[in-house]
Amino acid sequence: MFRREFLTTLGVGAAAGMIPARALADAPEDVTQPIGRFRSLFGTREFFVGETLEKLPRARSAVEPLARETRDAFLADLATRIPVPASTGPHVEAVASAARRLDPMARMRLVNDFTNRMPYVEDIDNFGMRDFWADTPTFFNVGGDCEDFALAKYKLLYELGFHATRLRIVVLLDTERNRQHAVLAVDTGDRAWMLDSLIRDVVPHETAPHYRPTISLSGPRLYLHVEPKA
Repeated sequence: MFRREFLTTLGVGAAAGMIPARALADAPEDVTQPIGRFRSLFGTREFFVGETLEKLPRARSAVEPLARETRDAFLADLATRIPVPASTGPHVEAVASAARRLDPMARMRLVNDFTNRMPYVEDIDNFGMRDFWADTPTFFNVGGDCEDFALAKYKLLYELGFHATRLRIVVLLDTERNRQHAVLAVDTGDRAWMLDSLIRDVVPHETAPHYRPTISLSGPRLYLHVEPKA
């Protein structure tokens, strides 16, 4: 959306190398299950306003399934980073099953690190347009801007078992930089986390009080965010 230096490098800590076997514990809350209401993001109130394709047609790629080529590349990378038990089935499916058994934070970090390796490229430079929501194969081939990062993370976490109601692509104003931005927010039950192309690790959404959401989407559902009344 707006030009800035791509700040993210390949992650550190557990997600930067082999995930230890102890991370294969059961999640504190089953993130495969839906939630009735996403927790308040950045202190705003939200209102469902309609279908994504009707209200935000340029975000068509948000309702499309994860491309097989992207899934295969992601799982091939995970095979080098997590312990995969012996299986009589296809290796790629064994990797997917092992990854879905990781705790939610480990999964979020793996997805965040994998996606944040891509270069940040403005839509005007990639496509000759000011705002273009690329599909995941395009993003992983040529890079993209903030909503492309958030969209890729949304689809990869969905692939790793997170229910769609727990995932939100959030379009917001970064008041410190006075620029539009987009992040992925994830509700794990205990709190909402943020996967941001500007931040190396997965962090609580309260880490960025200067973010002011305008809209968010969970696949086909679009929400409007407003500041609470004083």
